[in-house]
Amino acid sequence: MQMRNWLVSTVLGIGLVGGAGCGPLEDGQTPGVPTEPTQPEPSREEVGGSVSAMAATGISWADFSATQVKYVFSCATSVYAHSCAFCATDGLYAAEYTTSGCTSPGDITHTCFTCDKALFPMTERVELPDGDLIDVTIDHGVAASNVVEFRLQSASNISRWKQVTLLSSSQPWKVWNESGNSWCNWPSTSTANCDTNSEWSSIVLDPSTRFLFSKSKGLFGTHTDVYELSNLSAQLTGGDRVTFRWVKD
Repeated sequence: MQMRNWLVSTVLGIGLVGGAGCGPLEDGQTPGVPTEPTQPEPSREEVGGSVSAMAATGISWADFSATQVKYVFSCATSVYAHSCAFCATDGLYAAEYTTSGCTSPGDITHTCFTCDKALFPMTERVELPDGDLIDVTIDHGVAASNVVEFRLQSASNISRWKQVTLLSSSQPWKVWNESGNSWCNWPSTSTANCDTNSEWSSIVLDPSTRFLFSKSKGLFGTHTDVYELSNLSAQLTGGDRVTFRWVKD
């Protein structure tokens, strides 16, 4: 986990939060005294590219795990041989007929191997409004009791840019990834392979704080805000680490 350092502003004359790391101070660190050379905050273009101004869709914690029952035709018997005419005239067996050795519906030399089918219920996950599936895991008591960590991962089949931003009254903290690489807030060598960020629990649990989910969309890969998650205190508390894993986009 990358942790946030404290910088001293030479322009405004007041202490600002920022640095090559992300999140609250390490134990024993003195506010206002930087532990590493200061650097300017990156522009949006540096943090993976500009993000479209399109409004994100509000979602809830329950939306990540929502399911629905879908009925599908499946085998109710073991596979056996049907006539070519049977498979050719019943739409349920169109695929079996296509892959069989039957040359025509009237072919009596060959057979079509299939089974008797019936409707069976199948539980499947409900996609988020833009067609995504994101797994959520919350580990309790793995971080300091006064912070909350958040992590972003993508499945091996997901290569396009993804980002999660913690939006609050203080500076927003981000984690993003693309093509198997990940970063935390500062696009530099020091944050390469960083997939976890943090913030004080008092800030995370404030009613105004929310997570913003963004992704690359369309032919030109436009970085677009797609979902906004509020009411973080309904699931999170100090010491938690919440992992968002993008498994379908």
